[in-house]
Amino acid sequence: MSNYEKCLSCEYIPCANLLSKSNELDGGELYVLNESIEQKKIVPCQSMALLYSCCMLCKAAFKELNTENNKIEDEEGLVDVPLLELIWQCTYDLKTSAFLAISAHYRGAIQLLRPVIESILVGLYFEERLREASNSEGEIHQVWIDFDKWREGDYKLDGNDIDFKNLKRWLEKKKVITDEGKERIGRLWGELGKKYIHPHFCYMDIGGEKCSKCPATTRYDEDRYYEWLEFFQNIIDFFIETLLRYYPAIVGTADTREALGYLKNLESLETELGMPMIKSEYLKDRIARLPTIYESFKIEH
Repeated sequence: MSNYEKCLSCEYIPCANLLSKSNELDGGELYVLNESIEQKKIVPCQSMALLYSCCMLCKAAFKELNTENNKIEDEEGLVDVPLLELIWQCTYDLKTSAFLAISAHYRGAIQLLRPVIESILVGLYFEERLREASNSEGEIHQVWIDFDKWREGDYKLDGNDIDFKNLKRWLEKKKVITDEGKERIGRLWGELGKKYIHPHFCYMDIGGEKCSKCPATTRYDEDRYYEWLEFFQNIIDFFIETLLRYYPAIVGTADTREALGYLKNLESLETELGMPMIKSEYLKDRIARLPTIYESFKIEH
């Protein structure tokens, strides 16, 4: 056994033994992950295909904005746009959440999702202010000053903290969030807070019957995994809706067709794999309305 394998199966520190087996689908994170896939309990593309689709849409928007402004993409291919910058950051947070979930850290995976919602609202706030100021160079400059202040942690929204409540109120007033979106985001935010941010024992790991009995291990739980997946897919769907609404120039491009193809492919994978791939009703409705041409982009299993 190599030193690398010995390290993953540490015999001295139980918490560091990522390959340990405590019981069926209960053990070190890498054991649980491998077994969950092997036994067809989960597949990473239930979340990762969505994340990749979102990343591709972001890159398509970056590309279109660079083209519109006659700019050559820098090494990272990014342009300085508040909404895209915040969505791009959120993809890192969502990937972290997904990795925790597929290795059976459900509480931690869900807790990471609420800050993601707040981040997208920050992006929408500054994006909308830029659009309102599009005809005034002075106003545009002030928005960028405020955005830089926010980056440095020194910005107030109408004298108040720039938090979920104040952002949501401002965006609703400006009609950025529709009545449907208001209900959708409010309900998602509330559920995440009630169950996983505030200290309610029944939603803690040690409060659950199916939880691993030792923090050195994790345990696959179908109900908690799909609860997380629904939250995750609801947020990704909101991101996709936002990208397509704010950057309509990307609709119909090859990059967007490929990105949405990964979404459409989830429908066929449900039949092929015999397991749920789409838990979000919002996402399910969006995918059902996608043209069948997107099915040409297949994920092989």
